[in-house]
Amino acid sequence: MAALEHDRLIERFDPKVMSLLHTLDMKARYLVEGFLDGMHRSPFHGISVEFSEYRDYQPGDDLRHLDWQLYARSNRLCIKKYTQETNVRVYVVIDTSGSMKYRGSEAWGSKLEVSKTLAVALTSMMLRQNDAVGLLTHQEPSDAATFIRPSQKQSQFNTIIQQLQDLPAAGSERLADLLQHVLRLIHRRSIVLFFSDLQEESEGITEAFQQLKFLGHECMIFQVLDRDEVEFPFSQTAIFQDLENGQRRMIDPARARTNYLKRFEAFMAEYRDLFHSLEMPHCVVRTDTEPWEALTLFLKERRRLM
Repeated sequence: MAALEHDRLIERFDPKVMSLLHTLDMKARYLVEGFLDGMHRSPFHGISVEFSEYRDYQPGDDLRHLDWQLYARSNRLCIKKYTQETNVRVYVVIDTSGSMKYRGSEAWGSKLEVSKTLAVALTSMMLRQNDAVGLLTHQEPSDAATFIRPSQKQSQFNTIIQQLQDLPAAGSERLADLLQHVLRLIHRRSIVLFFSDLQEESEGITEAFQQLKFLGHECMIFQVLDRDEVEFPFSQTAIFQDLENGQRRMIDPARARTNYLKRFEAFMAEYRDLFHSLEMPHCVVRTDTEPWEALTLFLKERRRLM
């Protein structure tokens, strides 16, 4: 039965279908609906609350909160009042470095497009459970931080979509700078959902993640990569261009593949070790495959933190 449900879930996440959906909103809703529909039983229970007290019913109150058993015993219409046990603030942080605009021939979107789609899907899921969601990223052309404060309002969904819809990937390395914005702007202990290809070499990046851990933030890392970066499937000599600094170089893939894959594995191992040492969940999201694993990781960690 589990295998059948898993197959059904994979079918709902057909990359070909994803590529035909034209708006960020449509893609995000497709992911959420397919994911929740494909699960045995959703672990998505919403914000944790506990009963506080009764108060008399007033016209306009939500009838779902009426205590019908009390009414049967005493003929009184009373509303149950609850107290929140948790007050969760979640920040979506998206890297817009030039390398994030790469899209290979097998991908259903660029790395930035996949990041934005997952971010909006998770925003929708979080708002459904009354979490407060905010956004932090870079904005062209000033390269200043774009910061949307967390809110539980349903209008927040459209606010975040409007900000992300036309957000471009451009320019040089921005990851270290973006992390500094995170440290400067997020003061209260929060959950941080971080989307990036992490393709930037800087001691400041390691130090920033260490500081986020020290400050008590719960970080989930979604490392978004293209198949071309992971497998280096090229066979013909071609000119390769660095999307962040514009440098171009003629490369023979047959001669470069072994060394490239060795260096790439070392690059991945370094980040795996870092996030393992910091106890930060690290999910590799490939742009040519179904992103259900990323959503599963989020729900698993969200339940753990409740």
